[in-house]
Parts: sequence; C-alpha cells; structure tokens
Amino acid sequence: MKSLTIQVRLTAWYFLSLSVIVALLAGGSWFAMKASMYHSIDRDLRYRVESVVPFIESHSLNTQEQFSKVFAGSSDSSIVGVFVQVTDEHSSILYESDLLLAHRVPVLPPGQSNGLVSITTVGTRGWPVRVASKRLTVGSTSLTVHIVEPLRDLMESLREYGLYLTLLIPIALLLTTTAGYWISRRALAPVEQIRNQADSIDPADLAARLRVPPTQDELAKLAQTLNAMLARIEAAFRSIERFTADASHELRAPLALILTAGEVSLRRERTKEELAEVLRKIVREARHMSNLVENLLDLARGDARRRHTELVPVDLAGMLRDLCAELTPSAAAKGLSLAANLTDDEVRVMGEATELRRLFLILADNAIKYTEAGSILLSLTSNSRHVNVTVSDTGIGIEEAALPHVFDRFWRADKVRSRTEGGAGLGLSLASQIIQRHGGTISVLSDFGHGSSFTVQLPAIAVSQISS
Repeated sequence: MKSLTIQVRLTAWYFLSLSVIVALLAGGSWFAMKASMYHSIDRDLRYRVESVVPFIESHSLNTQEQFSKVFAGSSDSSIVGVFVQVTDEHSSILYESDLLLAHRVPVLPPGQSNGLVSITTVGTRGWPVRVASKRLTVGSTSLTVHIVEPLRDLMESLREYGLYLTLLIPIALLLTTTAGYWISRRALAPVEQIRNQADSIDPADLAARLRVPPTQDELAKLAQTLNAMLARIEAAFRSIERFTADASHELRAPLALILTAGEVSLRRERTKEELAEVLRKIVREARHMSNLVENLLDLARGDARRRHTELVPVDLAGMLRDLCAELTPSAAAKGLSLAANLTDDEVRVMGEATELRRLFLILADNAIKYTEAGSILLSLTSNSRHVNVTVSDTGIGIEEAALPHVFDRFWRADKVRSRTEGGAGLGLSLASQIIQRHGGTISVLSDFGHGSSFTVQLPAIAVSQISS
C-alpha cells in the first residue's frame, strides 16, 4: 500500500469506506423493510383475531361438527378467507381451513393462559407462517384460536429486494469509485504540476520560482511555502558564495604580503635591522590570518550549533566598568574620551562571561576604530524584564542603505581604513551570533558622518535564578 501513489491510495480508501457505509445502509434498509412488513402483518392478524373470537363466542362453538357447519356456511366477510386453526386443550384440531390442511400446517401450540394475543412465526414444510393465537373458553371447553398468515409473499419480496441490492450496490460502487478516482486525479493535478516545476528548476538558476495557483487553497499555500523555502535557500547559497569569496580574498592578501616580504628579503643580503622589519611584517600578517581563521571557525561552529554556551549569572556593570578601564588608553592614544554611564549596583544577566566580554569588546573596539575625534559612551539601563547596553560614538557613521548589511560577514564601513587597522569585517557577525546564543537582540542606529549607536538587549535575570 505504501508503494502506491496517493491517487490510488485515496481511491482505495474511498472505495473501502464507501463499501462499508453502503453495506451498513443496505443491511439496515433490508432489516427495516422486514420489520415494517412484519409489523403490518401482525397488526392485521390482531384485527382478524378480534373478529373471529367474537364470532365463535356468539355461536357457542366448541365441537368439531359445529365448527365445520358454521364456518362452511358463513357469509361474514370477516370470517371468509381467513386462515383459521382451532385446537382444544389437548391440542386436538377442532377446525382447520382447507388451505392450511393442504399445506400440512402442524398443530399449533396453545395460546397464553392470560387470554392475550400471542404472535409467533412457525416453519412448515411448504412455507413459514405468522400465527396469532388467543385462548378462550366456550361453555366448558377451553379453546385456542389460531389465525394464520402465510409469509410466502413477504419472503419473496425480501428476497427480491436483497437481490436488487446485491446487483445494484456493486454497480453503484463501481460508478462512485470511478468518479472518486477522477476527482482525486483532478484534485492532485496541481500537485503534479508543482512537482514537475520543481524538477525543472536548474540548480544553477536558484532565482526560479514555482507558479502559485490562482486559488487560495492548500495547494496555493504549499506553492508559496516552497517558494519561500527556495528564497531562503537562494539567500543562504548567495551568502555562502559571498562568504567564500570574501574569505579567499581576506586570506589571499596577508599571504601575498608574507610571500612578497619573504621573496624581497631573499633577493640580496639584508642587514639585521632590515630582516627584523621583514619578520615583524610577517608576524603581523600571520597574526591577522590567525585571528581571521579563529573568527571563521567560531562562526562555523555557531552556524552548525556546535558551540555550547553554559549560562551563569554575570555582573554586566562590573564587566563594563573593567572593560572601560582597559580600553581607555587605546581611546586616549587617538585623542578620544571613553566614558561609562553605569550604576554602582550589580546588574546581573544569565550568560557566559567570556562571550559577553568579547561581544562588548567588539562593539567598543569598533567605536574606537571608526571615530577620529570626539567621544565614546558605554551606558547601561535595566528594568524587570530587560537589560540594555548601548555603545555610542561620534565617528564616521553608517550610510542608511548599508544598515541592513552591518551584521553581514566581511562587511566594513570603511574597507581601506579597516584593513590598515587589521579588521576583517567579522566582528559584528560574531557579536550577532553571541547575542543570539544568549537569547537577546542587537540593533543599530546611525547618522552618517556623525556617529553610530549599537544597543544590546538581554533578558533580565529572575530572582529564582539568582538564588539557584
């Protein structure tokens, strides 16, 4: 069943469910028809009993001769044509209609002693009969009057009805199953079209999209979902292409410098000072490559979700205070003022101290790099739900069109300056990954030419987490 197509499986389930439903309806209708016919016969038998019993009582019939004489000569319409068997208390037949005698209907059992009419079905050698019996006393003789109704016509009608059902139900199932197969084929045709379109997409042309049906049904939503997935795949593929190209470029530059420095130094004899200068260049570029590779590995681990971050309570206020003291000499060397607007109290969040320090070091270091004159401010605010840390500067700022790409890998606000500073454009990408692992957010506001402001928002620590 699993190897069959959805269309065949739908048709098979449709056929099976319809067969069960039709069989239940057919069986129920047959039994309902039978019960209705029996109810009609029983009602007629009771009516005949209530006609025959008074007739017997009015003529005081209690012997075989009296019954034969009176019944044979009666012209009463309620008596003529009625199939009657009368037995005494010893189950001896006092009177029996000729038709019953011809079909050898057996001696019927006595009726109920309470005088009520009892109705039973009795099988005979010819055909079954329905019998209504009532016991009465005429003179000193106890009699039982049996009114008999043949069931031959009823059985024939039920047999014919069952035959019609047997013949018509398969035909109806065949027609409805064929219609169901056609309907399922029509319903699944758009799915087949979507599959064909998906097969026809060239791996080299990820910009292709599936045609969305004009209807607003599940298939249209499926096509839209697949198109959204293709868009994400295309974006990821383009990102990988850019990442690979940028990484190759970033690694090629220091390698070229190292190779050039080595080749130039080997062309002729160099003094000790000249060789030391060449080695310093080689070490500087090698350190740049080492940092670049380490950052790339960190980003790759983050992408693969392989980096485990164990969160513990961390005092952000103390961390930022120490970081500000550490970076003050670097800022002062460029003629910048580095200030911190922090509370004296502890402000704790759940995090990994090393990663959070790296996060704020990246933001503060970028602020120093891209600020020629002015000031840099680290500020911290908190409430019951969030802790916000903002790093603001008065540097070169970021163009509005470039803001969506700030956290892209290898993106730099000033490519020439960042290369001289040793940056590769991976810092903000790492910062974004770190903040995601901590369940926070990072945003940027910038006025081009006048400075930028990066805000990190982290979940505030709960009281229960502090106590634990």
